[in-house]
Amino acid sequence: MEVLTPAMMTKCDQETIEAGYPEILLMESAALGTAKLADEVIKEAMIYKKRDKIEITILVGKGNNGGDGLAAARILKNWGYKPKIILSSSRDELKGVNKKNLELAVLNKIKIYQFPDLKKEKFLAEINNSDLIIDALLGTGITGELRGNIKKIINLISQEAYDHVLTLAVDIPSGIIGKTGNTAGEALKADYTATMAAYKRGLILYPGRDYSGEVQVIDIGIQKETIEKYGDGLKIFNQQEAKKLIPYRKNYGHKGDFGKIAVLAGSRGMTGAPLLTTKSALKSGSGLVYLLISEEIEALTSSQLEELVGIPLPSQKGIIAEKAFEKIKQFSKKVDLLAVGPGLGSNTAVQKIIKNILEQLNIPLVLDADALNVINDLKLLKNYQGELILTPHPGEMSRLIGLNISEINNNRLEIARDFAKENNLSLVLKGAATITAASDGRTYINSSGCNGMATAGSGDVLTGIVSSLKAQGMNSFEAAALAVYVHGRAGEYAAAVESNYALTAGNIIDNLAAVWNELT
Repeated sequence: MEVLTPAMMTKCDQETIEAGYPEILLMESAALGTAKLADEVIKEAMIYKKRDKIEITILVGKGNNGGDGLAAARILKNWGYKPKIILSSSRDELKGVNKKNLELAVLNKIKIYQFPDLKKEKFLAEINNSDLIIDALLGTGITGELRGNIKKIINLISQEAYDHVLTLAVDIPSGIIGKTGNTAGEALKADYTATMAAYKRGLILYPGRDYSGEVQVIDIGIQKETIEKYGDGLKIFNQQEAKKLIPYRKNYGHKGDFGKIAVLAGSRGMTGAPLLTTKSALKSGSGLVYLLISEEIEALTSSQLEELVGIPLPSQKGIIAEKAFEKIKQFSKKVDLLAVGPGLGSNTAVQKIIKNILEQLNIPLVLDADALNVINDLKLLKNYQGELILTPHPGEMSRLIGLNISEINNNRLEIARDFAKENNLSLVLKGAATITAASDGRTYINSSGCNGMATAGSGDVLTGIVSSLKAQGMNSFEAAALAVYVHGRAGEYAAAVESNYALTAGNIIDNLAAVWNELT
């Protein structure tokens, strides 16, 4: 599903209106979708009152977002609910279709307050007595800091209301910047968001994602082709996308048909990482997985996983030696993909081996962890002759491109896209709302995962899943995006049992089967 900026959404609105679709009908469709979601939310919250006793407070700003809220209030009143409206401004400041919807609210005898006229105690009493708040104060287009009455309203609700009241945001929570997901100083936290026509970036990039709750996209009559026309290739990767991409497994296939992987990983003291990578690859459909590892620890690691085929490499002090490259080079001809990095170590010998791999091989490569830490020339990536997938976390990305971690986290989307394009590869920039970027500009933001996955070894598990899917014949970008979703979903399953506090990388692997069953 497409993810738009506010500017892209404005173009979609304009084209739809110019094609003959009245603006007031767009607003009515948005209001109807909001009202339907409000009705569902009330039922789900099991508010056991008659409809005419259920108090719904609609906070209304001066813009089109406020117009959606006014129309939703009228619809809810017609359905038997007890809505009331609190305008952030005086009535005479509303113009156009918003003014018309205000007049209709008056005709429907909906109680209307003007915030400037309300005493603090009265305003808080109205909020605290509400069963549901509908936030229609601000839309997606804000860029600067909040000010005036809207800032006062948000601060009062956030800081002085007795308890959190169930809240539904219209399009985006007020105070969240639609383009970036950052807050405009303050923001009103929602439990649900009814967003119009398509996801907005601010709903899926943090911290906005934390403020948005459960997001439902409302069809307001804008054609899918229009949304795709003005989108820039950014989509949210969800279960619907995942089900489309599951690789086909023929009934008469043998183990060689389902992907042969070599994993170059591990060193003395770092035997867990290669085991997590190889096991997750096996649990993601690969027919054969080989572990290329220091001869000093090959027997130890191979004994930990019966299905694993260990290949000992020359080593020195527990880390592969430079002369191991020739064996790696020859073995790479037998497999469909080489995954490099987890627990490998980062000395001069490893650096030279990674350089040789990038200069002399053309097999599909997945690079992670120590394989990324030793790259000191990005031309090696750009000039690689095969398909290349990188899976850095922000720290590894920082070392690769020379920006500090905070700069990367504040501009994750553009940095990931630019890096993938400039270096002709697929990039997985890990973190909350992991971003997968292709060299042609296509980009996915992942929808799955939980904070319990911020644990040692989680990235090694992801490397195995990415490698497995790519080796099964998927293109690099889609293999990476599907792997990220599956990894996150397995983490969600694991957290449901183990909790976010107790979740380990091994728990993620243990729940991969549940995800594959869910998707197939």
